[in-house]
Amino acid sequence: MEQSEKSRKLNIIDILVIVILVAAVAFAAYKLLNRGNESLSDANALGEPNIRFTVLCDDVDPALAENILSSLSGEPMSIGGSTVEMTRLYNSNKLVDAQVVSYEAVPGTEGTSDLLLTVEANATATPGAYSVVTQEIRIGKAYIVKTIGIETEGVILSMEKLG
Repeated sequence: MEQSEKSRKLNIIDILVIVILVAAVAFAAYKLLNRGNESLSDANALGEPNIRFTVLCDDVDPALAENILSSLSGEPMSIGGSTVEMTRLYNSNKLVDAQVVSYEAVPGTEGTSDLLLTVEANATATPGAYSVVTQEIRIGKAYIVKTIGIETEGVILSMEKLG
């Protein structure tokens, strides 16, 4: 009975655990509240591209291919107070320092279309490869082209180093 009536004191370990929990909750709340509030004005300008690659999206339904081409040729869109071209790569709510510079649909097999999307990017040189954000750029590698209006997957058909 005496032990249950005895008040428990906080030791240093208890205080550290409480501080860490409060910091984690505050960090999570900050991340949730500031989601998507980033300004695009700093990231709006494109850097000098150092790589050009072509992505082949094969066996695409012709109606989908037409809609993708229509979206890429559409009017610029306003995002966060900045005007952004529809060809600009956009990933994880951030503008990427890359842009689709040419696009065309060619007849594919059995009534489908093949899309050829050429991208110029200011890629990061990593040991043995280039990368645009988290996607490595290598001939034959799958690549997801994400702009404001489209997201389509293909294979890198060709790659050229610029400058």
